[in-house]
Amino acid sequence: MKNQSILHNSALLSIALMALAFLFAAPLHAQSPRISVQGTLKSSSGATVDDGNYDVVFNLYNQETGGTALWSDPATVEVVGGVYNYYLGSNTPLVAAHFDSTLYLGVKIGNYELVPRTEFSYAPYAFSVAVAQKVVCSGAVGDVKYSILEPTKFAEVNGPCWVPMDGRPITQYELFKKHGISTIPDAGGLFIRAQEFSGGANHDPDRNSNSPIATIQADSLKSHAHTMSKDGKHSHKITLGHDDDDSGDGGSEDDWTQKTNVGVDITMHGGSVSMEGEHSHTINATGHLETRPKNINLWIYIRVD
Repeated sequence: MKNQSILHNSALLSIALMALAFLFAAPLHAQSPRISVQGTLKSSSGATVDDGNYDVVFNLYNQETGGTALWSDPATVEVVGGVYNYYLGSNTPLVAAHFDSTLYLGVKIGNYELVPRTEFSYAPYAFSVAVAQKVVCSGAVGDVKYSILEPTKFAEVNGPCWVPMDGRPITQYELFKKHGISTIPDAGGLFIRAQEFSGGANHDPDRNSNSPIATIQADSLKSHAHTMSKDGKHSHKITLGHDDDDSGDGGSEDDWTQKTNVGVDITMHGGSVSMEGEHSHTINATGHLETRPKNINLWIYIRVD
């Protein structure tokens, strides 16, 4: 681990907690709740520390400075690009009673605790949700998310604020109350296409920046032309006339006449020969029920509350 070398290289380190989220992966009877913490480690000069694994101790206090830690969780965190992620409670179970008042998170590397401590403003609410065997919703109202998880499993880890984009009415949710969207479009089986921007590249010739959002665009093929050869002419040759006169009475010999034509009838000596040359071309349809690129199917959800 790199703890000692860091402390020797820099007497002071600062921690910037980038985000605090609360994740309860299972009901309390199955698993203790955990709090997801993401932060950055920097030197006193402001440079991010080297990538690697670091031994740290996460402490919870009921005061901003000084005092005795109410709870401690020693851990090894992986730092990449100065950023680390950790779930408080992974090694030492969190105690719900501690969250009855404001708590402060301290992060200790070696013998030095990084300053300042970070206040847990929302932790008591998170624990009340956990007691009700729910999870705090991820994301923001209006966010759209793809997932490999079916709706029930998705709600277990993302919270009840998300619903499938299946055409349902949502007038009881914040997305309607704040933004006036009363019904979710049914996005099942559809591709998502970005809205055109004003003055943009106009990749969608049938929409513009003022087109209503989240509307379905019907199937369409780009206008194009087909060409096909129609050359099908041909001819029939027929010889008309009489053979030599073999009656023995000195009769004359008739000349043979050859006629070449298409699409007409020739009548001679009471005989009729059809010389029609009509024919047809047949075009057979092939393919499937729709035009589509290669794709993968996933569940799609939207946060409504």
